[in-house]
Amino acid sequence: MADIRLKIELLYTDPLVWRRVVVPEKINLLRLHEVIQAVMGWEEVHLFEFECNGRYYGLPDEWSDRPIALARNAQLKAIAARAEENTFYYRYDFGDDWLHRITIEATDLAETSPCPRLVEAERACPPEDIGGTLGYEALLEAAAGQPNEHGKMLLEMLGGEFNPDDVDTDEVAAMLEPIQRGFKRNKVKRKPLPASDQGAWPIDMTRSLKD
Repeated sequence: MADIRLKIELLYTDPLVWRRVVVPEKINLLRLHEVIQAVMGWEEVHLFEFECNGRYYGLPDEWSDRPIALARNAQLKAIAARAEENTFYYRYDFGDDWLHRITIEATDLAETSPCPRLVEAERACPPEDIGGTLGYEALLEAAAGQPNEHGKMLLEMLGGEFNPDDVDTDEVAAMLEPIQRGFKRNKVKRKPLPASDQGAWPIDMTRSLKD
């Protein structure tokens, strides 16, 4: 199973919030959603949607005004093969409307373990439910000590602290572990027995002590 390297950019953030990841090419879009949630720092409490060349993938939604294919039935390998300019999109939280551009940087990479994994990261993800990019801009101003009342209110909601440069890679690694186990690349391979021992019978310790 080959791997694919992706760059995930949270659009309309300045400076740009982005992540670089390596994932198995056979990962489906539902699992890719979980990877994005883990590496970005989202909390998976809102709806999501992928878009590639006018086709949409997500969860069943009776209120949607357009056809949506099930994300679990779409493999990244197939999406990558038809993505125009090696790019597709991921939208999270239709209220705050966080839009991510996903660039396919490399395909057919040698299989690695563990996988999926985070390769690089830049800047902390915005907190949930802050009102989208406008709320994020206000929060950044307040965190920098600028007089933004809305930003100060958001900062207080977060306990008075927000470091836009802090990416907790240890937490990301912990969040990815359950997904990695699903691809069964972390199993320890048993070393073969020496040729002289391969046909040996187990030792009867009780009998051995009597002899």
